[in-house]
Order: sequence, then structure tokens, then C-alpha cells
Amino acid sequence: MRCRVRLETLAASAFALALAVATSAQAPAKPPVKADGLIHTELSLLGRTASVSFVPNLQARAPEHRGIFSFGSRISGRARIGELATNGTLRIGDVSIGKPGATPLRFDLFLETAGDGSWQLNVVPAASSGGPDSPMSAGKIALTREPSAIESPTLVAALVPVARDSAQLVLTWNYLKATAGIQFQEVQLPPRPAGSGRQIAPVNRKHDAENDSARFTMLSQLNEAALVDAAGARVSVTFARTFPKGTQTQSAAGTARRPGLVVDGPDFARVMSTRDGAVVELTEAPALRLSIDGAVRSNQVVLRPGNQTPGFPGVYSLWLKRLGSGWRLVFNQEPDVWGSQRDPKSDVGEVELTHSKSGDPARPLLVALVPTAADRWRMVLAWGPHEWSADFAAVP
Repeated sequence: MRCRVRLETLAASAFALALAVATSAQAPAKPPVKADGLIHTELSLLGRTASVSFVPNLQARAPEHRGIFSFGSRISGRARIGELATNGTLRIGDVSIGKPGATPLRFDLFLETAGDGSWQLNVVPAASSGGPDSPMSAGKIALTREPSAIESPTLVAALVPVARDSAQLVLTWNYLKATAGIQFQEVQLPPRPAGSGRQIAPVNRKHDAENDSARFTMLSQLNEAALVDAAGARVSVTFARTFPKGTQTQSAAGTARRPGLVVDGPDFARVMSTRDGAVVELTEAPALRLSIDGAVRSNQVVLRPGNQTPGFPGVYSLWLKRLGSGWRLVFNQEPDVWGSQRDPKSDVGEVELTHSKSGDPARPLLVALVPTAADRWRMVLAWGPHEWSADFAAVP
């Protein structure tokens, strides 16, 4: 099958990215891993992945959870809420977890009440990782807790990026929200051989083999946010990875630049200058890319797998569109294009976005997929102070 390739010419450098994807390389549209009845929220930053899985029906009103919400009493509470897996080194709160390597390490997560009634997260190596006496033993992480404006009768966990190298673990349960900061460790990339030319980063559709070389190459250039539902169907969005200050490559015009969609770059400067009815063009990165194993709906737009090849996952590019005083999210049939090369004839629909302007003004472009129920989730795009969001649901 003929590849569809669209490239923006960039000078050869350690961080140059060319996207060349054949639809015949896609994996079948089926759960990438055996369905385990859990919801998995995943985040890949700096070339490494963290994943938190949780039980979708942990009821706040269940008798066994009474101690967790009995504030000001002597009743203690403890509940196993899920599992953390990572193939890198993370620092969650004051606790270091994991180690660099190709094989993910797994930890059981227990939500507990401390002596003063506050919440803490007890992180214990899972039996498959050596058990509680393993030298990887983690510890207890203090959680910052605050009231939640919306009730969550069942526990919901999310990994939300907040900077190029950090995220928050967010737990929402009952009328409470608890958070802990997560710091990812930078992965040092091996030097490229002299004269190797541009680096081609094939996008791999296999998500259960983090040590696969194609996926490692993809994550060396891109970040990824993902969700896996209880049936094993996966949704993911890839977006530009931002590199440390001092890192430089050259643009096609020959000017030095820091790779990534940072707020002091040319792409962020044109967000608010984008004309009415146009999309925000990205000259420094590929377009955001959505991949789905099953059909999903956002408002009246339904996206289905097999849009490139029948029987394979659905893949679409995502575009921010300015419309009057508001914003819309455009879904496009061409998934693997540079961020300045949208073909409007390939648009398949668009939905209204909720927009606010109160976030961290220094954030690079970040994407979060936040579960809101067993079969529903919210896509959040953040860039500088801007946040855009849209709700999605699985289609039976």
C-alpha cells in the first residue's frame, strides 16, 4: 500500500523529525492487551511511560470505604485503588519509584488515611516485581486534598501533564480531589552516527511492547497521552515533545530554535492572531494525532476505526480552529502530516471546545486524556495560559 507522506523540510539534526507511515503497518483494530476490567490512564514524557490502572466501580458509599471519608474521627481507612507501571524513574511527591529500563516495573497503589485524617498514597512493589521486600520498595506519598465541585461517586484517576517533564496524579472520589506531583527523568538519547542524515521516526501502533524499537524511536521525538478502557480499547494522542533549554536545532530557514512548541516560539505567537475560520498552524511540529481502537463520539461527531484501512485502528489529525469568539476542534482524515499542511477537503467534522485562559503561562503544548466515567473521557489541550477541552464517549 502506498505511503502517504507529507514533510516540512528541516535541516538534518539530532532532533529532526520526518513522519512516514504506511497504513499497512497498522495493528488490527482489537484490544492491544487482554482486557482486565480496569481503566488505564497513560502518559509518555521524555521518552518514558507511566501508567495508572484503577477499578472503575470503586464506590465512595461502599461500607468498606467509610473510613476513608470519616474525617475528624479515629476510624482509619485503606483501599487498594489500582496499580502503577513505569519503565523509567519517577519521583512522586518525595518518593522515587522505578528505574530506567525496557521492562515496566509494577507497583500496587493503596489510598490510606494518615493519623491526622489526611490522605496518603502507599506505593508497594507488586508481587510480579519482587514483592514488598524488594529493594524497589517505594513508600508513602502525601496527597494534597481539596473539595471537588463535581461529585464522583466512583474513583477516577488521571495522569495530567503540567510541564515538559512533569505531571500530576489526580484522584477524584466523592466530593474530593487529591493530587501528587510526578517528575519524569530525562532519557539521554544515544548519539547519531556521523552522516546518518535525517532521522525517520516510524509511528508504531503496538502499545503493549514499550521496548519495541519503533515505539522507542517515536517517543524520542513525541509525547503521548492515552487511555485504555475496561474492555481493552485504547485511545491515544501524540503531541510534540519539548526539549531542555539550550537544546538547538535548525529550522528550514536556517535559524536556531529549541525543539518543541514552547511559549516563546513562533507557533504560540500566532495562536491569538489566527484569523476567524482558520486553524492554528504548527510550523515547528507535526499535527496532533488521534488513534482509536473503537468508535468514539464527541457531540454529534462520530469517529470510527478503519478510516484508513478496514479492520485497523482509526487515525486522525487534530486542529485548533478559531471561530468568532470561540474555538473548535477539527478532525481530519490525514493523520501523519506536518502541522502546517492541513488539507480542508480531508476534514471529517468539528466540535465546539470549552476554552479558558487561567493556566500556567509558561506551559508548552500539552495534552491530557482524563477519564470521567467507565466509558467517557475528556481531552484537554493546554498551551501557555490557554486550556481547551472536549468530552468524548465510547460508541457501543
